[in-house]
Amino acid sequence: MPYSFDPNNTLLKIKYKGGKFRKGQGEYPEIDEKRPLSLLLAELPTLFPYTGFEDSIPNPERQRPRQEVQVAILLEAIKTKKPWEEEWVSFWRDHFSVNGYEQNVGAFTPHWELNVIRQYCWTNFREMLEAQTSHPAMLYYLNNRTSRAGSANENFARELFELHTLGKGAYLNALYADWKSVPGAFNGAPDGYIDQDVYEAARAFTGWTVEDGSNMGGKQNLPGTGKFIYIESRHDNYQKRVLATEFSPYAGALSDGRKVLDLCADHPATAQHLAEKLVKRFISDDPPPEMIQSTAKVWIDQRKSPAQLKLVFQHLAAQASKLAPQQKQKALRAPRLAAKFIRATNIPFTISEGQIMGVIEGAGVPSYGWPSPDGAPDGMSWVLSSTYIRQRMTLLQGLAENWWGTGEWDPFAGTSNNRTYQELMTRWENALFGNARPELSQVILSGLKINPSDSATDIKRACKLVGMLACAPSFQTEVVLPPPNLI
Repeated sequence: MPYSFDPNNTLLKIKYKGGKFRKGQGEYPEIDEKRPLSLLLAELPTLFPYTGFEDSIPNPERQRPRQEVQVAILLEAIKTKKPWEEEWVSFWRDHFSVNGYEQNVGAFTPHWELNVIRQYCWTNFREMLEAQTSHPAMLYYLNNRTSRAGSANENFARELFELHTLGKGAYLNALYADWKSVPGAFNGAPDGYIDQDVYEAARAFTGWTVEDGSNMGGKQNLPGTGKFIYIESRHDNYQKRVLATEFSPYAGALSDGRKVLDLCADHPATAQHLAEKLVKRFISDDPPPEMIQSTAKVWIDQRKSPAQLKLVFQHLAAQASKLAPQQKQKALRAPRLAAKFIRATNIPFTISEGQIMGVIEGAGVPSYGWPSPDGAPDGMSWVLSSTYIRQRMTLLQGLAENWWGTGEWDPFAGTSNNRTYQELMTRWENALFGNARPELSQVILSGLKINPSDSATDIKRACKLVGMLACAPSFQTEVVLPPPNLI
């Protein structure tokens, strides 16, 4: 899914003082300028130096790749005519969560966003699973790039089972200490996984690493490109057993890891885990159990389809269209909330100095900003918690009143020349909520001691009033799925 705007014509400010490179390679100058989003489409060798490799990028600039992606996510949410597609992308970004605030990970986020999340989220889960497993962002984040025979790192393997595929509910180690004891194991179809499966899977992914310039021995170094590489000499080639399935020794390059991915992707627990996450994310924090089951069935039935994930989404949307409105409610993440207001008011949005990005970051968990691999919570009590609600109101009010130079707009558009405050508020009730909400306007006008019959001529006051309307909780909740005619 390509971006709908031109990164080269989108400028973002960058400013920092001059300083010295840490490895004694001289000094870098002070910078205060606007630059295009030139890293959004960059290939891995261009991004790799932002990890700090060879100290060729000034330290203040090393967050630039992640910052550009965060701007792109906001711009896409604003520009798209199909917001549900961006919400789908957002789900997978959170499901395969990587922390872009870790320098080595953040360097690769533009490539990860475009070539893993956006490229594969409408295709097949098994394909997406391998794309993220072999990407440097994940290899750095969960430390698999250091995993080798005799010293297998279990971090990635455990998250693969617990978070990415079968889920915590399928972890049976508290019940069974040996693989043979797990129900279904002797038929090659265990109900879940235990620590033995994690240990063996970690061995299967040894040798999956990154061209990171590291020493190979014998005065040889890997190239410094940031690309994925499989190193046979670092792989544990001996026999393994994962999910009651025997792995032959010396099966060939990448075969062991790919076999683990096959087993995990096809397991019924994966369908159940993902179906529950999807329905909770797109429908309600307390979803109908029958919808979870039907979604899991579609997941399994279409697991070999190249359009598996698209078909699952279509099923979700179709089932959601049959539910009563009170059965569907989710709190909007900060980028989507900002985009919803910008689109409703037709603000000619510009990223300008980029100051709004800090406000969005404070109004919720920023994209690529969750510190652990489980992904940010999306329950209403979390998204609308006291931690974030004040900043969310600041975000909306600041957009309405143009505090950060993001765009002047006309709050009187669509009203008569002799408009009253009552007419003004009614016009924006319908624009923001899709229907009249006189009870909200009455509370706002009364609180500000404004007579609804008075003439509305003050643009600044009008902008403020519209911003206050949008601060209502009902504006901040929405199920983002296509209408029935577009499924």
